[in-house]
Amino acid sequence: MLLAALSAVLFIGLAGTATAAPPTTSPGASDCAGRGVPLSKISVQLYTFAEYIGGGAGEQARHEEVLRRLAEMGYRNVEPFTLSGWTAEEYRALLDEYGLKASARHVDVGTHTAPADIARIIEDNRVLGIKYFGSGSSAGAPWMQPLPTEADWVAYARYLDAVGEQARKAGQTLMIHNHDFEFTRVFGDRTAFDILMANTQKKNVVSQLDLYWVSRAGLDPVDVLEEYGNRIQLFHVKDLNPALGNRIEIVGRGTIDFPEVFAAGGGSTRYFVVEHDPRFGDPTFDPFEAAEEGLAYLTCTTY
Repeated sequence: MLLAALSAVLFIGLAGTATAAPPTTSPGASDCAGRGVPLSKISVQLYTFAEYIGGGAGEQARHEEVLRRLAEMGYRNVEPFTLSGWTAEEYRALLDEYGLKASARHVDVGTHTAPADIARIIEDNRVLGIKYFGSGSSAGAPWMQPLPTEADWVAYARYLDAVGEQARKAGQTLMIHNHDFEFTRVFGDRTAFDILMANTQKKNVVSQLDLYWVSRAGLDPVDVLEEYGNRIQLFHVKDLNPALGNRIEIVGRGTIDFPEVFAAGGGSTRYFVVEHDPRFGDPTFDPFEAAEEGLAYLTCTTY
């Protein structure tokens, strides 16, 4: 079980250093095309731009600007977290206009105590051309409803398995996106993540492994990959800076050994999704810089 790895919970930084991030003077690091992660497998989680997109007047214009600039950088895929008031049909038309595809989608899929309209989500996904989808966080997060007991986590997992079965029958795949608490919440000899995996079927539910949050929990993502293999089909690629309180860092500027992690993922990784959670209220953070450097890093990183 992953609990054994928690003996290293005093996290100092992952061993090893990834290959240096290349310059980002050319969009998409075109000089590295064909040598690193294929562009067809690279995406970006639009939550990176959550503060920039904002809400209210002008939200759609700002959202469209994000899509346009990402396409200009060289991205071919994006991972939405909101449709900003557009219908699925309208959003799909917008993606088509900029030559983008939605690799996956974060959308609230509900819980066993508060189910979502999964049929509606699946239909929207069909229009959007999306195969992978799931909530931006599993239940039990400090900012969500508590799941205080192992039985609560089991009930939640069984709900997700039923949602995943419904998705599978529609040709789609439910994914679980983690934070750190799924690995630090422990019941006996199992973490909450272990419980979610044990009580969902491989054919119904996969993992979108957030490499930063696994590392922040004190684990090596390679150990998680070795345990769960091809159940992990997507990565959220964001870096960790131990010199600044283990904060989220632009990809390639931190200490996570991405080549080692990518190698451990083998051929089961469908998408490498660049992400940097917004630093709300910090004017020094530029989400466009984070996206461009992440793309450049991935296109030049071999593993």
